[in-house]
Amino acid sequence: MKTKFFVLSIALILGMGSCVSSKKYKALQSENESLQKMLESQKSKLSGCETAKMDLEKQVSKLNSDLSAANGEMNKFKSQVGDLEKMNKAKDDEIQRIKGEIRKAFAGLDGTDLQVREVGDKLYVSLPNRVLYSKGSTNLNSNGQKMVKNLADIFKKSPAISVVVEGHADKSGVKSDAPYKDNLELSTLRATKVVRYLLSQKVNAEQLTAAGRSNFEPTGQGVSMDRRIEFIISPDVAKLYELSKKK
Repeated sequence: MKTKFFVLSIALILGMGSCVSSKKYKALQSENESLQKMLESQKSKLSGCETAKMDLEKQVSKLNSDLSAANGEMNKFKSQVGDLEKMNKAKDDEIQRIKGEIRKAFAGLDGTDLQVREVGDKLYVSLPNRVLYSKGSTNLNSNGQKMVKNLADIFKKSPAISVVVEGHADKSGVKSDAPYKDNLELSTLRATKVVRYLLSQKVNAEQLTAAGRSNFEPTGQGVSMDRRIEFIISPDVAKLYELSKKK
């Protein structure tokens, strides 16, 4: 009887111990699963952060690249502005230089009625026909040749300019026996003769153009200046700039 009671007691104690261990195991297992879930969650968050970090780094890299390109464009623009400012200064300096040389060249000549005016980026030099030609003639007289030669000397020293020689006439018609059809033909012939004389003085042909006005363009200074030869001088700013860089 005692032996059976002892065996039953031992079995009960062992069963209780087994029950306690099983509960503890399940609790630990549950806790482990929770920790695993937390770990996976943290890994997922870290992976998301890493992806976000890589995306941000790509955006920063692109922004830096765009900024570098923008700085390059800005520097290019500043360089172009600087070049334009230098070209404009070179053009203005050339106009003033030529104006000064013309006034100096004609300072000792009386009765020329020379007029020099600056309009925009061009210089207009006007001489009345009467000091260049005999009445009704298309050939330069000796006085006219002397004055045009003075201009030729200036033009030859100024390779970065172009010159349009423009003939003008007044509103009166030409005589019926004149060797030219009308005022347009007369003014054009006179301008052409001036250009040919400039060429004979070794002015570069590329710099010269002859033109005649088909319409009457009064100056408000009388018939003498209405009938005129006008030298329209235009500096070639690109050529001036190139020449200035060689100095």
